[in-house]
Amino acid sequence: MEQLKQYGIHQVTVPLPFRLNHVHCYLARVENKWTVIDTGLNREETKRTWQAAFREYGIAPEDVGRIILTHYHPDHFGYAGGLQKWTGADVYISETAQDRGLYVWTEENFERNEQFYLAAGMPEELVRKLRENDDAFYGLVRPFPEQTQIIHEGDTYRIGELTYEAIHTPGHAEGHMCFYNKEEKVLLAGDHLLKKITPNISYHGYGDPNPLRTYLASLEKIKTLEISLVVPGHGPVFTDAQERIEELLRHHEERLAFVLEQVRGEMTAYQVSQQLFSRVLTVHEQRFAIGETIAHLSYLEEKGELELCRDTTPYVYKRR
Repeated sequence: MEQLKQYGIHQVTVPLPFRLNHVHCYLARVENKWTVIDTGLNREETKRTWQAAFREYGIAPEDVGRIILTHYHPDHFGYAGGLQKWTGADVYISETAQDRGLYVWTEENFERNEQFYLAAGMPEELVRKLRENDDAFYGLVRPFPEQTQIIHEGDTYRIGELTYEAIHTPGHAEGHMCFYNKEEKVLLAGDHLLKKITPNISYHGYGDPNPLRTYLASLEKIKTLEISLVVPGHGPVFTDAQERIEELLRHHEERLAFVLEQVRGEMTAYQVSQQLFSRVLTVHEQRFAIGETIAHLSYLEEKGELELCRDTTPYVYKRR
């Protein structure tokens, strides 16, 4: 991580209980205060990881000046409230991300999710397991942060040795923020740009109705920047940003063509997802699979290549 240390940034890898078994969070010192970027889930393993990192860098809880969140997904947002209670630091997050983070992991939304999954054609037994999985996340994101500051696009933050500009990059998550330093061409990317895996683009029945279109637009936006180093939320730090952006654009173009090819007659979103994901998925992964499938179907629907029929439940898609 010598590349990061020259910019005063230290990577803190927090374990996750999923197939994607880690999230990279970051620490950066500015004079006598420290900035935390992203936090992990609210778990004992997360607390131990942060305690060890604070010991390693000689950080007292009161030395933390702020906690910056790139987005509201639980592996980034979940321990923000707990870390705030420990340090007293304000949490910085975009307004949209804050609104989503405070809504998604609530009983109200869990009940809405059940109806959404049934409308997508998921079997009732799988919907029941997904509800149990939702319930399991309830404690992994609490307590919610109470002292928050809103990040706006264009705001600047001193993070380590450099000053970064906040750039709004929705798609993977509504309200997602990257942070870019123009002089050294460093991008703190959150989950917008990852080297080894494709960021999940999902629709779950609320918010942006076409997140894939939004994500592709955000990729094009980042493509206009000169980037020499990408500091991501998962996987390795990397330097070939432009090549990776092109790979992701091609991937989704190919994925859309494949999704359209799978729709024969009338099909539910769940039936299409079964064609897209052939390996055995955990219950947690089923959520990503159905969300990703619907995001691609919604893109094709808006483009006029598919029609969604809501006359009966479950809903069905057919070609125009």
